[in-house]
Amino acid sequence: MQKVIEIKERSSTLIERRKKKQKRNFIILLVLLGIVLMFLLYFQTPFSHIGKINVDGQKIETEEYYIKHSGLSTGDSFWRFDPKEVQNRLKNQPTVKSVTVERSWLNEVNIQIKENKHMAILKTGDRYNYVLENGELLSSRTTVNQTNLPILLDMPDRKFRTKLVKQLKRLDADILLMISQIEKPKNTTNSNLVQLYMSDGFEVKVNVTNLASKLQYYPSIVAQLGSEKKGVINLEIGGYYNTFKLEYK
Repeated sequence: MQKVIEIKERSSTLIERRKKKQKRNFIILLVLLGIVLMFLLYFQTPFSHIGKINVDGQKIETEEYYIKHSGLSTGDSFWRFDPKEVQNRLKNQPTVKSVTVERSWLNEVNIQIKENKHMAILKTGDRYNYVLENGELLSSRTTVNQTNLPILLDMPDRKFRTKLVKQLKRLDADILLMISQIEKPKNTTNSNLVQLYMSDGFEVKVNVTNLASKLQYYPSIVAQLGSEKKGVINLEIGGYYNTFKLEYK
């Protein structure tokens, strides 16, 4: 009799466990179905599409320029683009030094731009191009706004221009501001030589490969010469000074 009672109790326990397990499985299924339904509903709402594209850090080009070249548009799927691909597209733009692209709550995309700076202005005939710190040129224009930048005269070779810009980047700001124009001198066998026309009336000849290290001494050289002794300071090999009369006789 006791065995029969034990069997019945065990059977009741098993049935109860089975019911609890079925109930738990049913709840899990409902939750999963609910999640799937939420996803389906989400992708039918405006929140699953790009609602706004924010661009920050731009100064040279406009916000609209970078949005256009990102390949993104409001209304595009918020999840069907790869931020790295967008970054690579933007890095192909000459003004872009670095960029990050991130999704933001709820349906916004943030683009953070770091631009290559203007380092000089290239003058070719009556056309002007801004020269960026990576040596690239911006589209030509007839007028320029930044008159404090050195003007490069007829310097079409990009490799040479890039070497020059790298040296200009290393200069102290006060010395860079003193450079009015730069050109490659004619009638010279030295392909690395450049001639600088300074705002204080002096001229400087120096190799582009060590322009920054040589030009750091310019203020002290001028101080020793005196402002009334205008002429040419040659830093190509060592350093010496000639009056304009002696240099161009």
